[in-house]
Amino acid sequence: MLRQTQDSPLDYLTEALRVYDLDGAENDPVRSLDQWQWQADRLHAAMLQRATELNNAVNIAEPVEDMDAFWTLANQTDAGITNLTYWDTFENGRRLQLERVLAEIYGSEQSVLVNCGMSAIAVALGACKVKAGTRLLVGKSRYFETSGLIERHLLPLGVEIRAVDVARPNALRDALAAFRPEVVLLETIANMPSVDPVRDIAAWSASPSAPIFILDNSVQSALTRWFDLLDFSDRLLVVESGTKYITNDAMCGVIYGAGDLIGSTRNYARDTGQSLQARALSYLDASLIRLLPLRMATHSRNVRTFATELCRSGITDLKLTVLDSFADEGNAGVFAKGVGSLIYLVFGDCEGSHYKQLLTRWRQKARAHGDAVVPDVRAGFGWLKSSARVYETTRLNRADGPSYFRISLGLEDTEAVGASAKCLSDAAKEILAGRQPALEPAEFGRN
Repeated sequence: MLRQTQDSPLDYLTEALRVYDLDGAENDPVRSLDQWQWQADRLHAAMLQRATELNNAVNIAEPVEDMDAFWTLANQTDAGITNLTYWDTFENGRRLQLERVLAEIYGSEQSVLVNCGMSAIAVALGACKVKAGTRLLVGKSRYFETSGLIERHLLPLGVEIRAVDVARPNALRDALAAFRPEVVLLETIANMPSVDPVRDIAAWSASPSAPIFILDNSVQSALTRWFDLLDFSDRLLVVESGTKYITNDAMCGVIYGAGDLIGSTRNYARDTGQSLQARALSYLDASLIRLLPLRMATHSRNVRTFATELCRSGITDLKLTVLDSFADEGNAGVFAKGVGSLIYLVFGDCEGSHYKQLLTRWRQKARAHGDAVVPDVRAGFGWLKSSARVYETTRLNRADGPSYFRISLGLEDTEAVGASAKCLSDAAKEILAGRQPALEPAEFGRN
Protein backbone atom coordinates (compact mmCIF):
# COMPACT_ATOMS: atom_id res chain seq x y z
CA MET A 1 0.00 0.00 0.00
CA LEU A 2 1.17 3.51 -0.84
CA ARG A 3 2.15 5.60 2.16
CA GLN A 4 1.20 9.21 1.59
CA THR A 5 3.23 11.60 3.69
CA GLN A 6 4.03 15.28 3.37
CA ASP A 7 7.29 14.28 1.70
CA SER A 8 5.63 11.93 -0.84
CA PRO A 9 5.28 12.96 -4.49
CA LEU A 10 1.97 14.43 -5.53
CA ASP A 11 -0.73 11.82 -6.09
CA TYR A 12 -2.84 12.36 -9.22
CA LEU A 13 -6.05 10.96 -7.76
CA THR A 14 -5.78 13.15 -4.66
CA GLU A 15 -5.08 16.27 -6.73
CA ALA A 16 -7.90 15.50 -9.16
CA LEU A 17 -10.38 15.07 -6.30
CA ARG A 18 -9.36 18.49 -4.99
CA VAL A 19 -10.43 19.99 -8.32
CA TYR A 20 -13.98 19.07 -7.29
CA ASP A 21 -13.46 20.02 -3.62
CA LEU A 22 -13.45 16.37 -2.59
CA ASP A 23 -11.12 14.88 0.00
CA GLY A 24 -9.48 11.47 -0.19
CA ALA A 25 -10.42 8.46 1.89
CA GLU A 26 -10.46 10.18 5.27
CA ASN A 27 -6.86 11.31 4.65
CA ASP A 28 -5.67 7.81 5.57
CA PRO A 29 -1.87 7.66 5.13
CA VAL A 30 -2.22 4.06 3.87
CA ARG A 31 -4.46 3.39 0.85
CA SER A 32 -5.72 -0.08 0.03
CA LEU A 33 -6.79 -1.05 -3.47
CA ASP A 34 -10.42 -0.85 -2.38
CA GLN A 35 -9.83 2.69 -1.11
CA TRP A 36 -8.14 3.61 -4.37
CA GLN A 37 -11.13 2.27 -6.32
CA TRP A 38 -13.51 4.20 -4.06
CA GLN A 39 -11.61 7.40 -4.77
CA ALA A 40 -11.48 6.68 -8.51
CA ASP A 41 -15.23 6.01 -8.59
CA ARG A 42 -15.85 9.20 -6.63
CA LEU A 43 -13.74 11.22 -9.06
CA HIS A 44 -15.48 9.74 -12.08
CA ALA A 45 -18.90 10.44 -10.60
CA ALA A 46 -17.91 14.07 -9.99
CA MET A 47 -16.65 14.39 -13.56
CA LEU A 48 -19.88 12.99 -14.98
CA GLN A 49 -22.02 15.21 -12.75
CA ARG A 50 -20.15 18.28 -13.91
CA ALA A 51 -20.51 17.22 -17.55
CA THR A 52 -24.24 16.69 -17.08
CA GLU A 53 -24.64 20.14 -15.55
CA LEU A 54 -22.72 21.73 -18.41
CA ASN A 55 -24.70 19.83 -21.02
CA ASN A 56 -27.99 20.88 -19.45
CA ALA A 57 -26.94 24.48 -20.10
CA VAL A 58 -25.56 23.95 -23.62
CA ASN A 59 -27.08 25.63 -26.64
CA ILE A 60 -25.54 24.89 -30.01
CA ALA A 61 -26.75 28.32 -31.11
CA GLU A 62 -27.35 30.66 -28.16
CA PRO A 63 -30.61 32.65 -28.44
CA VAL A 64 -30.29 36.42 -27.89
CA GLU A 65 -32.58 39.47 -27.78
CA ASP A 66 -31.61 41.23 -31.01
CA MET A 67 -28.97 41.45 -33.74
CA ASP A 68 -26.77 43.79 -31.72
CA ALA A 69 -26.63 41.13 -29.03
CA PHE A 70 -26.01 38.49 -31.71
CA TRP A 71 -22.93 40.27 -33.07
CA THR A 72 -21.68 40.94 -29.56
CA LEU A 73 -21.97 37.21 -28.84
CA ALA A 74 -20.22 36.41 -32.12
CA ASN A 75 -17.29 38.67 -31.25
CA GLN A 76 -17.04 37.23 -27.73
CA THR A 77 -17.19 33.67 -29.07
CA ASP A 78 -14.48 34.30 -31.67
CA ALA A 79 -12.30 35.82 -28.94
CA GLY A 80 -12.91 32.89 -26.59
CA ILE A 81 -14.11 35.14 -23.76
CA THR A 82 -17.47 33.40 -23.35
CA ASN A 83 -18.49 29.78 -22.81
CA LEU A 84 -21.29 30.25 -25.34
CA THR A 85 -21.54 29.90 -29.11
CA TYR A 86 -23.56 31.58 -31.82
CA TRP A 87 -23.12 28.49 -34.07
CA ASP A 88 -21.23 25.52 -32.65
CA THR A 89 -19.74 24.02 -35.81
CA PHE A 90 -18.17 27.36 -36.73
CA GLU A 91 -16.77 28.48 -33.39
CA ASN A 92 -17.34 27.82 -29.72
CA GLY A 93 -15.96 30.01 -26.93
CA ARG A 94 -15.45 27.12 -24.54
CA ARG A 95 -13.69 25.08 -27.21
CA LEU A 96 -11.23 27.93 -27.76
CA GLN A 97 -10.60 28.18 -24.02
CA LEU A 98 -9.84 24.46 -23.74
CA GLU A 99 -7.62 24.59 -26.82
CA ARG A 100 -5.55 27.35 -25.22
CA VAL A 101 -5.04 25.29 -22.06
CA LEU A 102 -4.04 22.23 -24.09
CA ALA A 103 -1.54 24.28 -26.11
CA GLU A 104 -0.08 25.74 -22.92
CA ILE A 105 0.37 22.34 -21.28
CA TYR A 106 1.81 20.76 -24.41
CA GLY A 107 4.10 23.65 -25.30
CA SER A 108 2.69 24.52 -28.71
CA GLU A 109 1.50 27.81 -30.13
CA GLN A 110 -2.06 26.58 -30.66
CA SER A 111 -4.19 23.46 -30.59
CA VAL A 112 -7.37 22.39 -32.37
CA LEU A 113 -9.95 20.02 -30.85
CA VAL A 114 -11.63 17.55 -33.21
CA ASN A 115 -13.99 14.59 -32.97
CA CYS A 116 -11.51 11.76 -32.33
CA GLY A 117 -7.93 10.65 -32.90
CA MET A 118 -8.60 9.55 -36.48
CA SER A 119 -10.25 12.92 -37.11
CA ALA A 120 -6.98 14.50 -35.99
CA ILE A 121 -5.01 12.45 -38.55
CA ALA A 122 -7.53 13.09 -41.34
CA VAL A 123 -7.73 16.82 -40.61
CA ALA A 124 -3.94 17.13 -40.43
CA LEU A 125 -3.58 15.43 -43.81
CA GLY A 126 -6.30 17.64 -45.25
CA ALA A 127 -4.65 20.77 -43.90
CA CYS A 128 -1.43 19.67 -45.66
CA LYS A 129 -3.37 19.61 -48.97
CA VAL A 130 -2.70 15.90 -49.52
CA LYS A 131 -4.17 15.17 -52.96
CA ALA A 132 -3.50 13.31 -56.21
CA GLY A 133 0.24 13.32 -56.83
CA THR A 134 1.25 14.25 -53.27
CA ARG A 135 4.19 12.18 -52.05
CA LEU A 136 3.24 10.83 -48.61
CA LEU A 137 5.68 8.79 -46.53
CA VAL A 138 4.16 6.58 -43.82
CA GLY A 139 5.38 3.92 -41.42
CA LYS A 140 4.88 0.30 -42.41
CA SER A 141 3.65 -0.49 -38.91
CA ARG A 142 0.58 1.63 -38.20
CA TYR A 143 -2.94 1.64 -36.78
CA PHE A 144 -5.40 -0.46 -38.75
CA GLU A 145 -7.66 2.61 -38.98
CA THR A 146 -4.84 4.56 -40.61
CA SER A 147 -4.30 1.71 -43.04
CA GLY A 148 -7.99 1.88 -43.89
CA LEU A 149 -7.76 5.61 -44.58
CA ILE A 150 -4.75 5.04 -46.84
CA GLU A 151 -6.05 2.00 -48.72
CA ARG A 152 -9.71 2.98 -49.14
CA HIS A 153 -9.35 6.71 -49.70
CA LEU A 154 -5.87 8.13 -50.28
CA LEU A 155 -4.56 5.53 -52.75
CA PRO A 156 -7.70 5.68 -54.97
CA LEU A 157 -7.38 9.47 -54.87
CA GLY A 158 -3.97 9.19 -56.51
CA VAL A 159 -1.75 10.02 -53.54
CA GLU A 160 1.75 8.57 -54.00
CA ILE A 161 2.39 6.61 -50.82
CA ARG A 162 5.53 4.87 -49.69
CA ALA A 163 5.66 2.83 -46.49
CA VAL A 164 8.97 2.53 -44.66
CA ASP A 165 9.95 -0.05 -42.06
CA VAL A 166 11.38 2.37 -39.53
CA ALA A 167 12.42 -0.52 -37.31
CA ARG A 168 15.39 -0.95 -39.63
CA PRO A 169 18.41 1.27 -38.88
CA ASN A 170 18.59 4.32 -41.17
CA ALA A 171 15.42 3.28 -43.04
CA LEU A 172 13.66 6.55 -42.29
CA ARG A 173 16.69 8.61 -43.29
CA ASP A 174 17.12 6.69 -46.54
CA ALA A 175 13.43 6.93 -47.41
CA LEU A 176 13.43 10.69 -46.86
CA ALA A 177 16.39 11.01 -49.22
CA ALA A 178 15.12 8.67 -51.93
CA PHE A 179 11.40 9.47 -51.95
CA ARG A 180 11.57 13.20 -51.13
CA PRO A 181 8.10 13.22 -49.56
CA GLU A 182 6.01 16.35 -49.24
CA VAL A 183 4.28 15.02 -46.12
CA VAL A 184 5.46 12.44 -43.57
CA LEU A 185 2.99 10.70 -41.21
CA LEU A 186 4.52 8.71 -38.36
CA GLU A 187 2.56 7.07 -35.56
CA THR A 188 4.94 7.07 -32.64
CA ILE A 189 3.16 4.28 -30.80
CA ALA A 190 4.06 1.92 -33.63
CA ASN A 191 7.23 3.43 -35.01
CA MET A 192 9.25 5.70 -32.80
CA PRO A 193 10.55 3.15 -30.28
CA SER A 194 12.64 1.64 -33.07
CA VAL A 195 14.30 4.68 -34.66
CA ASP A 196 16.14 7.86 -33.82
CA PRO A 197 13.35 10.29 -34.76
CA VAL A 198 14.97 13.47 -33.50
CA ARG A 199 18.14 12.86 -35.51
CA ASP A 200 16.44 11.75 -38.71
CA ILE A 201 13.64 14.31 -38.69
CA ALA A 202 15.74 17.25 -37.50
CA ALA A 203 18.39 16.56 -40.13
CA TRP A 204 15.83 16.92 -42.88
CA SER A 205 14.10 19.95 -41.40
CA ALA A 206 16.89 22.22 -42.65
CA SER A 207 16.48 21.08 -46.25
CA PRO A 208 14.89 23.56 -48.69
CA SER A 209 12.55 20.75 -49.73
CA ALA A 210 11.78 19.62 -46.19
CA PRO A 211 8.37 17.97 -45.83
CA ILE A 212 5.65 18.65 -43.32
CA PHE A 213 5.83 16.12 -40.48
CA ILE A 214 2.68 14.79 -38.79
CA LEU A 215 3.52 12.89 -35.60
CA ASP A 216 0.90 10.84 -33.76
CA ASN A 217 1.80 11.25 -30.10
CA SER A 218 -1.23 9.52 -28.56
CA VAL A 219 0.61 7.14 -26.26
CA GLN A 220 2.97 9.79 -24.86
CA SER A 221 0.80 12.92 -24.76
CA ALA A 222 2.41 15.54 -22.49
CA LEU A 223 5.41 13.30 -21.77
CA THR A 224 6.96 13.99 -25.19
CA ARG A 225 6.73 17.64 -26.23
CA TRP A 226 7.84 17.52 -29.85
CA PHE A 227 7.94 21.30 -30.21
CA ASP A 228 10.69 21.33 -27.58
CA LEU A 229 12.63 18.62 -29.43
CA LEU A 230 12.26 19.82 -33.03
CA ASP A 231 12.92 23.40 -34.09
CA PHE A 232 10.64 23.82 -37.10
CA SER A 233 7.17 24.44 -35.71
CA ASP A 234 5.94 25.89 -39.02
CA ARG A 235 6.19 22.42 -40.63
CA LEU A 236 5.16 20.23 -37.72
CA LEU A 237 1.76 18.97 -36.59
CA VAL A 238 1.44 16.75 -33.53
CA VAL A 239 -1.80 14.81 -33.13
CA GLU A 240 -3.21 12.69 -30.34
CA SER A 241 -6.34 10.87 -29.35
CA GLY A 242 -7.64 12.87 -26.40
CA THR A 243 -9.81 9.91 -25.42
CA LYS A 244 -6.76 8.28 -23.88
CA TYR A 245 -5.73 10.72 -21.16
CA ILE A 246 -7.56 14.05 -21.61
CA THR A 247 -10.98 12.48 -21.12
CA ASN A 248 -12.08 8.87 -20.87
CA ASP A 249 -15.77 9.70 -21.35
CA ALA A 250 -16.00 11.17 -24.85
CA MET A 251 -14.23 10.70 -28.13
CA CYS A 252 -11.94 13.60 -28.96
CA GLY A 253 -8.73 14.36 -30.80
CA VAL A 254 -6.18 17.16 -30.56
CA ILE A 255 -3.90 18.72 -33.18
CA TYR A 256 -1.00 20.90 -32.01
CA GLY A 257 0.83 23.33 -34.27
CA ALA A 258 1.79 26.89 -35.10
CA GLY A 259 1.55 29.61 -37.72
CA ASP A 260 -0.20 29.23 -41.05
CA LEU A 261 -0.20 25.44 -40.78
CA ILE A 262 -2.34 25.31 -37.65
CA GLY A 263 -4.50 28.05 -39.17
CA SER A 264 -5.13 25.80 -42.18
CA THR A 265 -5.82 22.95 -39.78
CA ARG A 266 -8.48 24.94 -37.94
CA ASN A 267 -10.12 25.95 -41.22
CA TYR A 268 -10.11 22.38 -42.54
CA ALA A 269 -11.67 21.06 -39.32
CA ARG A 270 -14.35 23.75 -39.47
CA ASP A 271 -15.03 23.34 -43.20
CA THR A 272 -15.43 19.56 -42.93
CA GLY A 273 -17.48 19.61 -39.72
CA GLN A 274 -14.85 17.90 -37.58
CA SER A 275 -14.47 20.42 -34.75
CA LEU A 276 -15.25 18.85 -31.37
CA GLN A 277 -18.90 19.52 -30.65
CA ALA A 278 -20.43 21.37 -27.72
CA ARG A 279 -21.71 18.44 -25.67
CA ALA A 280 -18.46 16.53 -26.02
CA LEU A 281 -16.65 19.61 -24.71
CA SER A 282 -18.49 19.16 -21.41
CA TYR A 283 -16.38 16.07 -20.69
CA LEU A 284 -13.15 18.07 -20.83
CA ASP A 285 -12.05 19.96 -17.71
CA ALA A 286 -9.34 22.61 -17.91
CA SER A 287 -8.27 21.93 -14.32
CA LEU A 288 -7.74 18.23 -15.03
CA ILE A 289 -5.90 19.06 -18.26
CA ARG A 290 -3.45 21.07 -16.15
CA LEU A 291 -2.83 17.87 -14.15
CA LEU A 292 -2.01 15.94 -17.32
CA PRO A 293 1.79 15.85 -16.75
CA LEU A 294 1.19 14.36 -13.28
CA ARG A 295 -1.26 11.83 -14.66
CA MET A 296 1.17 10.79 -17.40
CA ALA A 297 4.01 10.44 -14.90
CA THR A 298 1.81 8.12 -12.83
CA HIS A 299 0.97 5.91 -15.81
CA SER A 300 4.66 5.75 -16.69
CA ARG A 301 5.68 4.94 -13.11
CA ASN A 302 3.28 2.00 -13.12
CA VAL A 303 4.65 0.73 -16.43
CA ARG A 304 8.12 0.66 -14.85
CA THR A 305 6.79 -1.04 -11.71
CA PHE A 306 4.89 -3.71 -13.63
CA ALA A 307 7.74 -4.39 -16.06
CA THR A 308 10.32 -4.66 -13.28
CA GLU A 309 8.23 -7.20 -11.36
CA LEU A 310 7.44 -9.23 -14.45
CA CYS A 311 11.10 -9.39 -15.47
CA ARG A 312 11.84 -11.00 -12.10
CA SER A 313 9.65 -13.96 -13.07
CA GLY A 314 12.47 -15.87 -14.74
CA ILE A 315 10.23 -16.78 -17.71
CA THR A 316 12.79 -17.35 -20.46
CA ASP A 317 10.22 -17.16 -23.28
CA LEU A 318 9.02 -13.70 -22.23
CA LYS A 319 9.52 -10.79 -24.62
CA LEU A 320 8.49 -7.56 -22.89
CA THR A 321 8.45 -4.28 -24.79
CA VAL A 322 7.80 -0.77 -23.49
CA LEU A 323 8.03 2.39 -25.52
CA ASP A 324 11.71 3.07 -24.90
CA SER A 325 12.92 -0.52 -25.23
CA PHE A 326 14.89 0.41 -28.35
CA ALA A 327 15.98 3.88 -27.24
CA ASP A 328 19.61 4.91 -27.47
CA GLU A 329 21.57 8.07 -26.78
CA GLY A 330 20.14 9.67 -29.90
CA ASN A 331 16.49 9.40 -29.02
CA ALA A 332 16.51 9.06 -25.24
CA GLY A 333 15.18 12.62 -24.97
CA VAL A 334 11.91 11.49 -26.52
CA PHE A 335 11.27 9.35 -23.44
CA ALA A 336 13.07 11.41 -20.79
CA LYS A 337 9.84 12.17 -18.90
CA GLY A 338 8.30 8.73 -19.18
CA VAL A 339 7.02 5.95 -21.41
CA GLY A 340 3.25 6.33 -21.50
CA SER A 341 0.93 3.60 -20.26
CA LEU A 342 1.56 0.57 -22.48
CA ILE A 343 3.38 -2.74 -22.19
CA TYR A 344 3.46 -5.37 -24.96
CA LEU A 345 4.07 -9.02 -24.10
CA VAL A 346 4.94 -12.04 -26.22
CA PHE A 347 5.32 -15.43 -24.54
CA GLY A 348 7.38 -17.70 -26.77
CA ASP A 349 5.31 -19.29 -29.52
CA CYS A 350 1.93 -18.77 -27.85
CA GLU A 351 -1.13 -18.45 -30.06
CA GLY A 352 -4.19 -16.29 -29.51
CA SER A 353 -5.98 -19.03 -27.59
CA HIS A 354 -3.11 -19.22 -25.09
CA TYR A 355 -3.22 -15.47 -24.51
CA LYS A 356 -6.97 -15.60 -23.90
CA GLN A 357 -6.45 -18.34 -21.31
CA LEU A 358 -3.67 -16.29 -19.77
CA LEU A 359 -5.84 -13.20 -19.47
CA THR A 360 -8.61 -15.18 -17.77
CA ARG A 361 -6.20 -16.89 -15.36
CA TRP A 362 -4.44 -13.60 -14.54
CA ARG A 363 -7.73 -11.97 -13.61
CA GLN A 364 -8.68 -14.96 -11.45
CA LYS A 365 -5.39 -14.88 -9.56
CA ALA A 366 -5.49 -11.11 -9.08
CA ARG A 367 -9.06 -11.26 -7.79
CA ALA A 368 -8.13 -14.04 -5.36
CA HIS A 369 -5.14 -12.01 -4.15
CA GLY A 370 -7.44 -9.26 -2.89
CA ASP A 371 -5.03 -6.34 -3.19
CA ALA A 372 -3.72 -6.85 -6.73
CA VAL A 373 -5.08 -4.92 -9.69
CA VAL A 374 -7.63 -6.95 -11.65
CA PRO A 375 -7.34 -5.56 -15.19
CA ASP A 376 -10.43 -4.64 -17.14
CA VAL A 377 -10.74 -6.27 -20.56
CA ARG A 378 -11.37 -3.48 -23.02
CA ALA A 379 -10.11 -1.67 -26.09
CA GLY A 380 -8.16 1.55 -25.90
CA PHE A 381 -5.58 2.59 -23.34
CA GLY A 382 -4.91 5.32 -20.82
CA TRP A 383 -7.87 4.46 -18.59
CA LEU A 384 -7.89 5.37 -14.89
CA LYS A 385 -7.92 1.64 -14.14
CA SER A 386 -5.48 -0.82 -15.71
CA SER A 387 -6.75 -2.89 -18.61
CA ALA A 388 -5.56 -5.57 -21.01
CA ARG A 389 -6.43 -6.92 -24.41
CA VAL A 390 -5.33 -9.89 -26.53
CA TYR A 391 -4.39 -9.25 -30.15
CA GLU A 392 -5.09 -12.61 -31.77
CA THR A 393 -6.34 -12.18 -35.35
CA THR A 394 -6.42 -9.63 -38.13
CA ARG A 395 -9.75 -8.36 -36.77
CA LEU A 396 -9.16 -4.95 -35.16
CA ASN A 397 -5.48 -5.41 -35.89
CA ARG A 398 -3.01 -5.05 -38.74
CA ALA A 399 -3.49 -7.47 -41.63
CA ASP A 400 -0.13 -9.05 -40.76
CA GLY A 401 -0.60 -8.66 -37.02
CA PRO A 402 0.81 -11.41 -34.75
CA SER A 403 -0.75 -12.62 -31.53
CA TYR A 404 0.36 -10.77 -28.43
CA PHE A 405 -0.76 -9.26 -25.17
CA ARG A 406 -1.16 -5.53 -24.61
CA ILE A 407 -1.50 -4.04 -21.13
CA SER A 408 -2.50 -0.47 -20.34
CA LEU A 409 -1.32 0.49 -16.86
CA GLY A 410 -3.69 2.77 -15.00
CA LEU A 411 -3.24 5.05 -12.00
CA GLU A 412 -3.38 2.51 -9.18
CA ASP A 413 -0.78 2.52 -6.40
CA THR A 414 2.51 0.76 -7.05
CA GLU A 415 2.02 -2.05 -4.55
CA ALA A 416 -1.22 -3.16 -6.19
CA VAL A 417 0.39 -2.88 -9.64
CA GLY A 418 3.40 -4.96 -8.60
CA ALA A 419 1.15 -7.58 -7.01
CA SER A 420 -0.83 -7.81 -10.25
CA ALA A 421 2.36 -8.36 -12.26
CA LYS A 422 3.26 -11.21 -9.91
CA CYS A 423 -0.18 -12.74 -10.49
CA LEU A 424 0.37 -12.49 -14.25
CA SER A 425 3.77 -14.17 -14.05
CA ASP A 426 2.30 -17.02 -11.98
CA ALA A 427 -0.54 -17.42 -14.48
CA ALA A 428 1.91 -17.37 -17.39
CA LYS A 429 4.01 -20.14 -15.88
CA GLU A 430 0.89 -22.30 -15.56
CA ILE A 431 -0.26 -21.64 -19.12
CA LEU A 432 3.21 -22.10 -20.62
CA ALA A 433 3.69 -25.38 -18.77
CA GLY A 434 0.38 -26.79 -19.92
CA ARG A 435 0.09 -25.60 -23.53
CA GLN A 436 0.66 -27.64 -26.67
CA PRO A 437 3.44 -26.61 -29.11
CA ALA A 438 2.29 -23.88 -31.48
CA LEU A 439 3.44 -22.45 -34.78
CA GLU A 440 6.11 -19.75 -34.79
CA PRO A 441 4.35 -16.35 -34.65
CA ALA A 442 4.93 -13.50 -37.07
CA GLU A 443 7.36 -10.79 -36.12
CA PHE A 444 6.08 -8.86 -33.13
CA GLY A 445 4.63 -5.45 -33.88
CA ARG A 446 1.99 -3.01 -32.77
CA ASN A 447 -1.06 -1.90 -34.66
